[in-house]
Amino acid sequence: MGTVGETLAAERRRQGKTIADVEAGTKIMSRMLDAIEGGRYDELPSPVYVKGYLQSYAQFLGMDMKPIVDAYKSETSLTDPEDKLRIPDKAVVKQRDQLHAISLNTWLIVAGAVVLVGLALWAASGLLGNEPATPTIPPVTTETVDTTETVVPGETSETVEASAPVEDTVGADTTFTMVVTVAEGSASWLRITVDGLKAYEGTLPGGETQEWIVTDTAVVIIGQPSAVTVTRDGTEVPIETADGRGSVTLNASDE
Repeated sequence: MGTVGETLAAERRRQGKTIADVEAGTKIMSRMLDAIEGGRYDELPSPVYVKGYLQSYAQFLGMDMKPIVDAYKSETSLTDPEDKLRIPDKAVVKQRDQLHAISLNTWLIVAGAVVLVGLALWAASGLLGNEPATPTIPPVTTETVDTTETVVPGETSETVEASAPVEDTVGADTTFTMVVTVAEGSASWLRITVDGLKAYEGTLPGGETQEWIVTDTAVVIIGQPSAVTVTRDGTEVPIETADGRGSVTLNASDE
């Protein structure tokens, strides 16, 4: 017996069949059949598929399949065609594992970037959206004066006990309360400075009220004057407008 391809081709011609007949009967493409008969195994897929092609070809011609497959193993130095198939499978599994590893590393990088961006946004929001600060003003204190006159024996004496509040006048006459309110259904950008310090900067929503105790000066810059009300110790103060913005300046020394 010659090569596998020669044996199959000889039997096919002996039976008067063409490559097209074999293709129709085995569903193997003609170019594969031609490569098998010519011994061009490098043009064929993995040995497992070739083994199946040979078995189908031999069965179609009515030949014993085992000698054909054994001859193919001998020609290609294969102990088992399935061994050849497992080699590329291992390579594919390794490549798949590498792709999974690359994907994991990529996700870790993306997650780290998201965390950094979140921290940056949090820091920026802390700088731009300061919460209103309410300075603490020392409370007015009272002192109790207890005066007792000493009684000297043999003399008439009186004991006088007096308790009178003594006000701490430091800043008591100049401190006032400023309240800023935004009307319901509106909103306004505000920048508020109290006693030389920025107390608030941002957009105050409608229905919100903020309050500060002022000991020196308060300055309010208003983005939408028509929606904002400013009061000093409960009394509404006028808002000056220019170029669409409003402003209020309140001094503790003003009556």
